Amino acid sequence: MITGSRQLARAMADMAWTAMADGSIDFVNDKAKAYSGSSAASPGDMLDAVHPDDRATMLEGWAAAFRHGEAFEIEVRGRRHDSMYRWCRIRIIPVLGKDGAVDHWFGTSTDVHESHESLQALRLAQQHSETLLVKLQRILDHSVDAICSFTADGTCVEMSARCRDIWGYEPDELIGRHFGDLIHPDDRENSRQHNMAIREGQQVTTMLQRHFRKNGGLVYIQWSSVWSADDHLFFNIARDVTAQIEAETRLRQAQRLETLGQLTGGVAHDFNNLLTVILGNAEFLAEQLPPDGDLHQMAIAMQDAAERGSALNRRLLAFARRQALEPRVSDINALMGSMDHLLRRTLGEQVEIEMVRAGGLWRGFVDAGQLESAVLNLCLNARDAMPGGGRLTIETANAYLDGTYAASHEDVTPGQYVMIAVSDTGDGMPPDVVSRAFEPFFTTKDVGKGSGLGLSMVYGFVKQSGGHIKIYSELGQGTVIRLYLPRTRDADHSTDASASRAASPSGTDKILLVEDDDLVRVHVEKQLLGLGYSVVAVSSGPQALEVLRNVADFDLLFTDVVMPGGMNGQQLAAEARRLQPRLPVLFSSGYTENAIIHHGRLDPGVHLLNKPYRREEMARKVREVLGLARESAPQET
Repeated sequence: MITGSRQLARAMADMAWTAMADGSIDFVNDKAKAYSGSSAASPGDMLDAVHPDDRATMLEGWAAAFRHGEAFEIEVRGRRHDSMYRWCRIRIIPVLGKDGAVDHWFGTSTDVHESHESLQALRLAQQHSETLLVKLQRILDHSVDAICSFTADGTCVEMSARCRDIWGYEPDELIGRHFGDLIHPDDRENSRQHNMAIREGQQVTTMLQRHFRKNGGLVYIQWSSVWSADDHLFFNIARDVTAQIEAETRLRQAQRLETLGQLTGGVAHDFNNLLTVILGNAEFLAEQLPPDGDLHQMAIAMQDAAERGSALNRRLLAFARRQALEPRVSDINALMGSMDHLLRRTLGEQVEIEMVRAGGLWRGFVDAGQLESAVLNLCLNARDAMPGGGRLTIETANAYLDGTYAASHEDVTPGQYVMIAVSDTGDGMPPDVVSRAFEPFFTTKDVGKGSGLGLSMVYGFVKQSGGHIKIYSELGQGTVIRLYLPRTRDADHSTDASASRAASPSGTDKILLVEDDDLVRVHVEKQLLGLGYSVVAVSSGPQALEVLRNVADFDLLFTDVVMPGGMNGQQLAAEARRLQPRLPVLFSSGYTENAIIHHGRLDPGVHLLNKPYRREEMARKVREVLGLARESAPQET
């Protein structure tokens, strides 16, 4: 199980665990350890904690789930830390591998002993011909679940006080009302068949239903029912399992995000290597061909296509939170002000732009270039939502997100933030679109007019930056998207020294180039030689170390990050500096994994040139790193 998913499982209020395909448990959260009294991280076979009389039922359900690759739920007696057996509701979800077979299991366990005993009490009351409603009322007053009764046609007869917490209604508001009105339309037919089976005397397990709250929100209900033929009533126990379902959903989302990140990273590495060669050769051809010829225009088109491919790759990496951020102390007001001319030129005269920049705005710690790209994406979306023109407002403010807000929003850390709000007077979005707005490839635009990656890129960037993003929208009322970026109290130490270092793009320094891709290595070597540098090019880290052991006068190590052969660029740099302690290093990669990036940020002092890049970008970055190395070198006296 991936690390992020286990961290989520540890935070769950219910017992949670994972098991391998054969049923042997390999992880349990702290809640499960405390309940069972086990201190082991992997307590072995789950059946050991199940009452002997319930094991056959458990195995039968598990086997069926394994055959069909479907989730199943069961109530069995489980052994608690005090050796008592208590009824537990176990929900097990299979995680399928690429071949469609069960690869892993994710499970949650909830102690439902009290509600189970309550239901048994109802059945016993029926068997002894006692007044069910009198005994039911005693249970109603003490149950943590909602208990209700309704007629065969679904009319509510009795509701416990707990229904107020689950549905938001007072009990008297529901009595006499048809209960089917509370059930989500997609679940009503299943509910009808479920009740019919109970009336026919079939043994039916609990049922998961979606119900509407009084305020219009949805709540997930775990539903247990019995039918009293003498009273012509259904007696039901309802438990709100919304938090559990949402936790399972977040866990699956985390697993999908991890899978997408791994897939995107592998594709980005190879794709950006190809784009580096295509972009570089197209740039060379455009420079060599007559500017008024068809071949020159074809070369320009190749450049544009390569850059569009690179932009798509960056958006995928941004959503998967795998891009290389270079956050710095930033004046957000100044950044927004610098975008004013670009926005007015890009959005057109039909969009009225207003900037409201707060006085005394805190400084943020953010990658300024990525932030500008994110805000531009939001502004373009706003323009598209106002086809006939309208007003776009960009507002900055200091903000504090407290513990209450953080508890009701995923992945929010309470604290101080710099807020940027982008609002429009456009068409607005319905709730179902708002709920999916950050999903990759989801778009309401016509085919060919949007990739569906704009908002997902913004979402990934903000989350990777340690921030928070929130959408507020209503149909016909426009949309507001707020970005919350972490505040920093550090001073801004940025300078313009890099500009002067980049003034001369060429040089005569000696560079050790390390690149495993043959096409890229030959291409970059030619570009460096063309800029006047002396170059030794090798294809792996071990080859580079062998060169460094024999040649001690290199001025720069220019290395790819992700390389085969057991040694990545970061490991090579560490070994190279043991041989030449003051050797400056410039990394280059289309996907860096975690070699030089941690928590979404470049390690301090690391210089990275992202693939694909133009010759001018490479030349400027090489001169910048060489210039920094000379500035930091000890002066001879």
